[in-house]
Amino acid sequence: MKRWWKLGQWAVRADVRRGADYLQFLLFTAVATYLVYQMVPAPSPSVWLALLWVVVLFSAMQAAFRAFHEPEALWSYLNQLVRPEELFWVKSAQIAVHTLTTAAAALLLFALFFGLPDSAQTIGAAAKIGTALGLGSLALAATMSFTSALASRAGSNPTLMATLSLPLLMPTVLVVRRASSLAAANQEWSELAMPLFGELVVWALPLALGSVLMPYLWKQ
Repeated sequence: MKRWWKLGQWAVRADVRRGADYLQFLLFTAVATYLVYQMVPAPSPSVWLALLWVVVLFSAMQAAFRAFHEPEALWSYLNQLVRPEELFWVKSAQIAVHTLTTAAAALLLFALFFGLPDSAQTIGAAAKIGTALGLGSLALAATMSFTSALASRAGSNPTLMATLSLPLLMPTVLVVRRASSLAAANQEWSELAMPLFGELVVWALPLALGSVLMPYLWKQ
């Protein structure tokens, strides 16, 4: 418990020092949304969702790369304090917070600029979209955390991270697209249950796999 407390304090201090990163992510989201609005002022619901997920995906990728882009000396020091899998969990939590923040900002901005799809004008429908977006953002953040952690052991190469992410992101994108499409269409919660459960599965799998592999990859 003491190790977790110390690691949590370190993570909070790191986020405070990098407070400008939050503003940068939010600014990126706002600029991207405005540019999309200028190009496609009245998108169809499917295009609306696709553009929203593009913004969230790139935000998650930026957050993941920066979270694991640390000097080797810092990794060596942290490995003396906590186990590698614990460090992976904390880093993944940081990325999840960044991704959820930008996803919430993106949803708000899309609602302001474009409005919600015609089938999602009620509070219940908006809650379904928010739930699908939140779980999908966690799934994307977990996948990005895993691939960024792997790339960090190869010199934090962004090209390698993108290459590793592509095959792992495909099933995640398919699941989150299905869940968000049904939510935007204001389907019943019973219809959404399996897609939302699928989002939970693709969120948990990278974290479980990372917990198994990180002790070997980050072994000093």
